[in-house]
Amino acid sequence: MLEQTDRVALAVPDATKAAEDLNALFDSVIVDDSMDKDANARRITLQWGYDQLELFEPAGPGPVADFVGAGKRGLFAGGYAARDPAAVAARIEQAGIRVVQQGDRFMVYPTDLRGMGVILSPIVEHERVGLMERIWQITYTVPDLEEGVAFFGDLLGINDMLTNRYTSDMWGYHAAITWYDARKGAPLDSLEYLDPFEQEKSAARFLTKTDGIGGIYMASSHSDAKPQIRERVVQSGGGWDGEADATIGFIHPRRTHGLLLAVCDFDALDARRPTPEEPDAWDH
Repeated sequence: MLEQTDRVALAVPDATKAAEDLNALFDSVIVDDSMDKDANARRITLQWGYDQLELFEPAGPGPVADFVGAGKRGLFAGGYAARDPAAVAARIEQAGIRVVQQGDRFMVYPTDLRGMGVILSPIVEHERVGLMERIWQITYTVPDLEEGVAFFGDLLGINDMLTNRYTSDMWGYHAAITWYDARKGAPLDSLEYLDPFEQEKSAARFLTKTDGIGGIYMASSHSDAKPQIRERVVQSGGGWDGEADATIGFIHPRRTHGLLLAVCDFDALDARRPTPEEPDAWDH
């Protein structure tokens, strides 16, 4: 069972440059710089708030080189923590999907899972570094909402968790969110699915770029330093979408090496969180 969303991984042509740019925006720091032999890539890990951001730079042929070479955006994998990641990995393998074990962590490459890479790791409590707090949501685009919810729910063992559905006319998609812990005040960690219906909107354009298969569209974070993050983005070249006093703002992928990132206020999001008692509380 998944319990946390604890990292995102980007595939980038230059991990050093990406790390420099991201650290300048968020005051994150490099905690590891090593060779990932399975991916045939250099992997730089940033401590990014309480969670981590991984940067994969291809060192030769392999899944990262294939991803970058195909001209895809940076979002290579979403990372999830569990008390028993091996059990989740075994569940994925039983579905006929290749899983690569790396010590106590497990990796599924995008080409093996509908364009959506997955990192499974044990729960580890890190000290907060920089302006970010936590990554709370990974968002997938899918060509069929109900099929996507059922497929990934069964694959990841989260079918029994609360899933609410909604429609966003503003952004042009039908959507669903599965919450790992549907209690007020609990962490916001969740998995979101978008099924676009307006072809001119960004989610639909992204789905089209993936040849209709789908992929990881964006990630959402929360931080008590959102105003400071916004100011840095605006003053260093722009790419922030959202008013200064808005509950949520978005950082354009051009500023974060392919990561479309929502930055939110925890309390405002928690107030709208669905619960078993109020399953329709999420109002878009």
